[in-house]
Amino acid sequence: MYALSAMLCLFFVSTFARADSAVPVGIQLEVYVKGAQTSTPDVLTAMNRELGALMQGAGFHVIWRSTDDSVAAGGVERLVMVELRGLCVPRFSNTSAPLLSSLPLASSSVADGRVLPFSWVDCSALNRFLSPVALNQTQAEQDSLYGRSMARLLAHELYHVLAQTDDHAPAGIAKARFSTADLLAEHLDFEAYALDRLHPPARVEIADDTSVAAR
Repeated sequence: MYALSAMLCLFFVSTFARADSAVPVGIQLEVYVKGAQTSTPDVLTAMNRELGALMQGAGFHVIWRSTDDSVAAGGVERLVMVELRGLCVPRFSNTSAPLLSSLPLASSSVADGRVLPFSWVDCSALNRFLSPVALNQTQAEQDSLYGRSMARLLAHELYHVLAQTDDHAPAGIAKARFSTADLLAEHLDFEAYALDRLHPPARVEIADDTSVAAR
């Protein structure tokens, strides 16, 4: 859903937090995962931890489900289907061909201008993208960084699905282009622009029939 930028210089992305009162707390988000068997417990733990923290900061409580699970009888507030494509474990090599900038690492389905709740991550492409900078890390570090990267890609796609937009933020998780530094940095969050798209201000009517934003 975003164009890939293979910049290898390390930098930290500045994020801009909104007031806590402007972000709802704990909107239930059920994420059904297909292809988890192609990964490992260590990678999936890192992915779950990072995505849970990112979405919690954006006002959502992630509940992980297998595609074999049935949807809760009482319904859910938000539901997204996620597919992990390829072998989703770090397989870094100094002989890997560079990833073409036109190839996405992740995307979501779109139909009739609507972003559908079906997203995917291309793990083979992710391996090629991360290889130049993560090759010499220990196995434990590679597992952690790989899971973190998967989570940030998924968080980007969840932004498009939940906000129902193909628009991007100027910085943070919802920006248009990611570098390897973005995926591997200690911190990368949703910034204010994205939070506003995820949780638009409520509209209230006043006496003259005009609408005003209410926080």
